[in-house]
Amino acid sequence: MATNRPNYHHGDLKAALIGAATEIIAEAGVEGFSLREAARRAGVAASAPAHHFGSAKGLLTEVALQGYRQLGSYLAQVNPSDDPRVDITGISLAYVRFALDHPGLFRLMFRNDLVNRADPRYRETSMAALGAFGRAAGAYGTVQKLAPTEAVVATWSAIHGLAHLMLEEKLEPLLGQGSSHELLETRLPQIVGAIWQAGGQ
Repeated sequence: MATNRPNYHHGDLKAALIGAATEIIAEAGVEGFSLREAARRAGVAASAPAHHFGSAKGLLTEVALQGYRQLGSYLAQVNPSDDPRVDITGISLAYVRFALDHPGLFRLMFRNDLVNRADPRYRETSMAALGAFGRAAGAYGTVQKLAPTEAVVATWSAIHGLAHLMLEEKLEPLLGQGSSHELLETRLPQIVGAIWQAGGQ
């Protein structure tokens, strides 16, 4: 269980509050988050988060930006091949894996009401994180004779929807086995490969 972190130096306080907020969301989801609890875990006054971030949305935006950086790391671990279908399959599985590993964070990242998308860093960070996905989707779109933007929309819609189905545990009753993480390792590669027709025409 998380404990208070008293005596933070001034330069560490923002990072401490972001870390505290991240912990809360990992444990209890966005629904369990409050500025007061973030301050308590960071060992600072209840007014400190508002002073540094302006509002709950300001602090949650920082957490979401970190989430996009983590997502980018997951996607970057997929090594490109010479088959666009194999690549989009691997990227899709990495995307779902991130969602399952960080469900609260994943949900937060796409909450327009809780994240300040007008912050210029939001577009920059999210686009950078999804760069590998965009390249894989674009290459797959070339095979399917889709424009790059159309390819990204088509593939992202499919894989983002799949990630949410996995998070809400909607597939386990249909597939009749295992947890979401177990399905990711056993059944999902074949299913996602079939969606993208990996390795075939």
